[in-house]
Amino acid sequence: MLSLRPAALAAAYCFITLPLAAQDDQTPTFPTRNAIIPITGDLYRATSGAWHSIFLVTNDGIILADPLNVEFATWLKAELADRFDVPVRYLIYSHSHFDHAAGGAVFADTATIIGHERMLANMDGRYPHMPGDMIDRNDNGMVDRAEIEIPTNADPGICGMFPGWFDQIDLDGDGIVPPAELQVDIVAPDITYSQRMTLTLGGKTIELMHPGKNHGDDMTVVLFPDERVVFATDMIADALVRDDIHSLPSACGPLDGTPLAEWIRSYEAVLALDFDTFAGGHGAFFTKAEVAEPVQFLRDLETAVQAALADGLSLAQMQEQIQLEEYADWAYYERLRPKTLEAAYHNLTRFRY
Repeated sequence: MLSLRPAALAAAYCFITLPLAAQDDQTPTFPTRNAIIPITGDLYRATSGAWHSIFLVTNDGIILADPLNVEFATWLKAELADRFDVPVRYLIYSHSHFDHAAGGAVFADTATIIGHERMLANMDGRYPHMPGDMIDRNDNGMVDRAEIEIPTNADPGICGMFPGWFDQIDLDGDGIVPPAELQVDIVAPDITYSQRMTLTLGGKTIELMHPGKNHGDDMTVVLFPDERVVFATDMIADALVRDDIHSLPSACGPLDGTPLAEWIRSYEAVLALDFDTFAGGHGAFFTKAEVAEPVQFLRDLETAVQAALADGLSLAQMQEQIQLEEYADWAYYERLRPKTLEAAYHNLTRFRY
């Protein structure tokens, strides 16, 4: 059963791809079943509907990435104890957003918690990095109802959250949510790193990499070199991706306030890793060749909009003239092509390079 806390129910929407099977006039729904799925060897996916964790079992304990939320973490802890009879020794955060990092306290009695160093800045009491164009519009350092509802109402099912979400996070009902109230279920990491980190447990080694800024500014990618599997969340495949990675991406605001060039560099950093299977925090299992296709889309998007800016085209002219024909058979092409161009336009005019 999923929690009523926002960490369990909500997708942190920003740069997302929509499921191929969905129709343009529908808002996708998410299954809610918890499950453990073998990947290869001692590596497993733990899934809660559209959200996924990953864990590696060793004789000395378990390495787990992303607790997701308190209820799921509680269920998973019991399942791991029953199936493997070893505790979680390391818990890795993919990033600080509440729908992936909540629930860490469930494992804190046995696990050392690891995250990128920017997580500490995003949990220091200031307005944290937020996805989905949920920015501090009035600069009061709090999450206000309008800051959630404006992007939610502008792009339902794409940006912001969902109707009623603000009331769930406003625990004391005073109409504002300070960062500590939003992050009540998130435990700060015990250990942080800057660019790369190697972790060894029970004779097995994994590698952590900060790919750069994209969906967030404190992202961690986990490589399981022996299994040739990579785990990353809310990049490459986001919360609405299902079985097909060929979905036209959307974006909220100017691409989460991260320059498009940095998005591309971070995607390329993942692609440069030595892996066969992408087992991300959302979506199915994808091959390395499939991962390359969203990367190429970003490159083509950047090239087209940069050229249009150089020619002096307005946003309206770009939306009319830039068709991105080679992606016309991708899901949600008709619905999201103009919006994606708008996001890229605002991004590239804001971040000149």
